[in-house]
Amino acid sequence: MTVFLKKYSALLAIVMATVILMARGGEVYAQPDSMTMYGNDTICLITDINITGNKKTKPKIILCELEFNPGDTISFNRLPAAIEKSKINLQKTSIFNYVTITYAFDDDSLHVGLNCTKIDINVEECWYTWPLFDITPHTGNLNQWFAHPDFDLIDYYIGIKKYNFLGRRQVIGLFFRRGFNNITQISYENIAIDRKHKHLMSLFASVQKQNSVMINTEDDKAKYYDFEGKEKAMRGYNYSITYKYRPTIDITNNFSVGYMSSTIRDSVAIVNPLYFGDGRTKLEGVTLKYEFRLDKRSSSYYPLQGSLLSATIQKYGIFSNSIDILKVTLDARKYLQLAPRQFFASQLYGSISSNSTPFYLMEAIGFKPNIVPGYEHNMIKGRSLSYIKSSYKFELIRQHILHLKWLPAKKFNKIHYAVYLNAFANAGYTTPQDDDAIYNNNMSGSFLGALGIGIDFVTYYERVFSAFVTRNVQGGMYIGVGFLSSF
Repeated sequence: MTVFLKKYSALLAIVMATVILMARGGEVYAQPDSMTMYGNDTICLITDINITGNKKTKPKIILCELEFNPGDTISFNRLPAAIEKSKINLQKTSIFNYVTITYAFDDDSLHVGLNCTKIDINVEECWYTWPLFDITPHTGNLNQWFAHPDFDLIDYYIGIKKYNFLGRRQVIGLFFRRGFNNITQISYENIAIDRKHKHLMSLFASVQKQNSVMINTEDDKAKYYDFEGKEKAMRGYNYSITYKYRPTIDITNNFSVGYMSSTIRDSVAIVNPLYFGDGRTKLEGVTLKYEFRLDKRSSSYYPLQGSLLSATIQKYGIFSNSIDILKVTLDARKYLQLAPRQFFASQLYGSISSNSTPFYLMEAIGFKPNIVPGYEHNMIKGRSLSYIKSSYKFELIRQHILHLKWLPAKKFNKIHYAVYLNAFANAGYTTPQDDDAIYNNNMSGSFLGALGIGIDFVTYYERVFSAFVTRNVQGGMYIGVGFLSSF
């Protein structure tokens, strides 16, 4: 134990600091309020909200994201914060590239003794119709694939996605995924069923066929098996309908009812009887899922301030004899500004599921979304897993806006970008499995920890490009790249 503490004392200290900072409330650094010409007790009456730039988006979609409405009163000292929060809310919808909100006082026009205030909102809309074409490892783990390149493990995406459909923030998607996975998927999201957009519905359906499967893990890496013949190694059908209740801008409650049916060849169950559990060749049943989500982040793709809390409970196997699983997950994230140009971010994630959970439905560190830098070359499965990520970010280049005047497309010729230095520490754990010793999986049931440093390049259309170097406590070291924020 003494040797362990000496060896990993620096990493443990960082993890402890992460837990302490996550427990803190509010931002460490706050910018001073420069608007002092009015007293804090001044009351503003929002008399009018003027919206411009929304060629596709319905005005009520924008109004639903604001912290105020026409006719509301608000104290002057709270007005700048409410405007900034409204701007963040609109940008997090992912349907605008830029949002500008200004206000003006009409000092000569008083209404029952209140200071009348007019709000002007200008939005620059994104490009909403995107052809989908992507080439990616089926696990979503690019660095894992770079370590052992195999084009049989690549997925190719072809399809189309329409954002902000009908100007109502609805999303329609149809795509075909070919390669390792053979999936056809269609979805229709954010269908409002009330005028205030507090009640929404989403529909989803997919059909999956595979000739090969990730049959197990060996040496803490994914092990694949190819099955010959015309019969598919696995077939799957998934359908779901989700009801979303959004009582406030930051809170959503998602209730989903789905149906799943997955079948494997007899030879898959022979090679790994635990694949579906107890040598089964079919899993079928109704699934119920509830998620509570509290999202106060400053951005949906590269937040620097705010917090996120997501708690999910899911039951597989309603009215089923082949599957009976209960799964609970918790995802808590905190983002702090420590000082000008200095930020801290942390994430605590935990997942626990029934002992009857088959290999097919287990989560894994190394499989999207549980990609932990320092262990991206591994696949560490477990019925339960947890990890904590923490990072310190220094803003090397503040956000700049670059105008490409030679480019005629207005939705693409105005680019914002920023660059951050990112130093991180991660730690995790997965429960050991009964067959770990047989397959030499030594990382399950062991302490996982890693340190690293990298560069993040953040630009428009929610794109993040990163490069980093990391080393874990088992001695593994590598240079990695990424195209999404780590958390």
